[in-house]
Amino acid sequence: MNNPDKQNTISKDTAQAWTAKWRARHPKAPRAFVIPAADFVEVLNEIGVLSDAEAAQAQARANKLNANVRGYLGIDANSNSEDKMIFVGTEVDDQGIYRDIIDGKVDGKDGQNAKIVGGDNPSSGIYDFTLPCPTECDPDSPLN
Repeated sequence: MNNPDKQNTISKDTAQAWTAKWRARHPKAPRAFVIPAADFVEVLNEIGVLSDAEAAQAQARANKLNANVRGYLGIDANSNSEDKMIFVGTEVDDQGIYRDIIDGKVDGKDGQNAKIVGGDNPSSGIYDFTLPCPTECDPDSPLN
């Protein structure tokens, strides 16, 4: 991987396999969630990654752009069927549909109509940086 900031990306093929396995095992369960980017910013502020001023600026930008993230549920068949959550950025189209940004393209489309995003060196744009609970649980959390 050339860009250390993108070390938690996974390939589109891997993501497709994981999400297909989730859908096959849980056909009636939700498969993904749209999460406002401003909510992620708030969490990063709460844990001290962003200062109050940085968070306010980032939230204003996220709200202005209507920026959102989609978290897909998946199952990694290569690690004892470990549950996963993978994330992609989204862009809202003129019909109000949250379109996934994959491989630096909205909806992963190729061709003349593909909208390229993500700068000069886009990664897959599919991120897996999660650890499931169990095993990575807070035993004292009222949410556990």
